[in-house]
Amino acid sequence: MRRLLVLGSFAALVALVSGCGGKNAAPRISAGGATFVDPLIQKWSGDYKAAKNVEIDYVAKGSGYGISNLTSRNIDFGCSDAPMNAKELAKAKEAGGDVVHVPVAIGAVAVIFNLDGIKDLKLTGEVLADIYLRKITKWNDAKIAALNPGLGLPDKPITPTARSGSSGTSAIFTEYLSKRSPEFAKTPGTSKEPKFPEGVEKKPENNGVAEFVKATSGAVGYVELAFAKSNDIAYATMINKAGKPVKPDPASVTSAVDEAMKVKQDKEPYSLHPLAYSFTDAAGDGSYPIVGASYAMLFKKQPKDKGPVIVEFLKWAMSDGQKSAAELHYAPLPAELAKKAQELLGSVTFE
Repeated sequence: MRRLLVLGSFAALVALVSGCGGKNAAPRISAGGATFVDPLIQKWSGDYKAAKNVEIDYVAKGSGYGISNLTSRNIDFGCSDAPMNAKELAKAKEAGGDVVHVPVAIGAVAVIFNLDGIKDLKLTGEVLADIYLRKITKWNDAKIAALNPGLGLPDKPITPTARSGSSGTSAIFTEYLSKRSPEFAKTPGTSKEPKFPEGVEKKPENNGVAEFVKATSGAVGYVELAFAKSNDIAYATMINKAGKPVKPDPASVTSAVDEAMKVKQDKEPYSLHPLAYSFTDAAGDGSYPIVGASYAMLFKKQPKDKGPVIVEFLKWAMSDGQKSAAELHYAPLPAELAKKAQELLGSVTFE
């Protein structure tokens, strides 16, 4: 009998140690949300584990996932390319208090396309809006041809493709089109879940859109630039606000960010957060027009055991972590913005 009791006590002790992760186990941070920033966070996860022995578990299922799972307290921090609006903030406040938003990555939304033999294509926001409104349905439409003289555009149907679910990438893309097209601004307008007309395909996550466009002749879609690069898909040159043709790359993203940060953010949801900016349709000859940020969101009141670990990771992401940005086709955070973000994280309390 005594032997059984001893064995039982030993088993209980093993279970307790295992449940706590063991003395030498790495702390684990659970996070999730935007697929826009996923390639960078996956890189950070490996680098931070090697540097600090902290595990970062990130589930990329879209910005809506990040917001809802932060609010329900299923994850330690969420990521969204669309800052939380007033309704979302109020719901989160009821669940756990005020939420802090800090930018962790800035990148371009590339307009990808699949046209046999064509690797470069010029588009404007107005033409792109008409494609997604289903007013332009053929690749050799006169408006597209006028932007691409001598290109030999095919008499082929356009298959516009969008994100399904709640997507920050969709919010960035539709915000830009709403700025360029009054008709688009009315409907579907700026939204994480836009209601496009019939004939617009919907695919899950950035990878889903990229895979569909790559496999479908005549398709067009929008993804974070890293997904276009990693899938070897052609992407358009956009005519920007200054009337200049610009490709998405770290330099053209940085130009857009520098210009946008000069503008007072007086419209929701950006006005609700001290470090949130609308980077779409920015001024400047070298600015790419479809640019957005991914924001890490966390409750301002954090548990005293795990909270400091979360904050230290996010501070690292805004400093050492930014060294990985350009190699993965993002633009590093401007030094001023990174400094302010770290200061904002300093307001997080541990209880």
